Amino acid sequence: MNRAGVRLGPGMALALAGAPLLHCNSSNSSSDVNCSSVSSNGDFTQDAGVCYPDNDGINGGSYVIDLTVDDTGFLASVEDGDAGDGGITKNIIATQNDAQVTLTLTNTGTKPHGFQVDCTSVCPAYSALPTGCSPNACFPSNSTISTLAPGASITITFDTPTPDGLLYPFKSPVPADSSVAGLNAGQWSLM
Repeated sequence: MNRAGVRLGPGMALALAGAPLLHCNSSNSSSDVNCSSVSSNGDFTQDAGVCYPDNDGINGGSYVIDLTVDDTGFLASVEDGDAGDGGITKNIIATQNDAQVTLTLTNTGTKPHGFQVDCTSVCPAYSALPTGCSPNACFPSNSTISTLAPGASITITFDTPTPDGLLYPFKSPVPADSSVAGLNAGQWSLM
């Protein structure tokens, strides 16, 4: 029996013992809001650095990405200019956040293809956001290549977004590519 004279079963005792832990993920700021309750059409006034603190303590750098697209999918070769490492992967690109990227897209297919990174929810990495922060993160508009003819190549330069610890989906935005799985299954990981 406990001091109040009520006997608690083992399940109830565990539930009560865990009650103080319910708020262990909440932020200390009283102005923070739950990410899922923020409207994606809201007025976002906060700086990205305030909204999305860096998850791994590393950001920036420069990356050279050679991305090949054909009629079935993407093949990426990423060279980290700072670390000198790189690799070749199918449908996966990994860089730091707030980094400068020089991306060359080469179409080796027989049809036009393009490249577009879609927006993603920040909620998996930032569950509590300060007021005025967007629940979605997007790559800049100059990271999109709408259409590239067969045999053509184009190079663009842009900066990756601030929110890290997230996967941003990428695809070919050409309407005829919407039914080709390999042209709609890319993932850009911001570390």
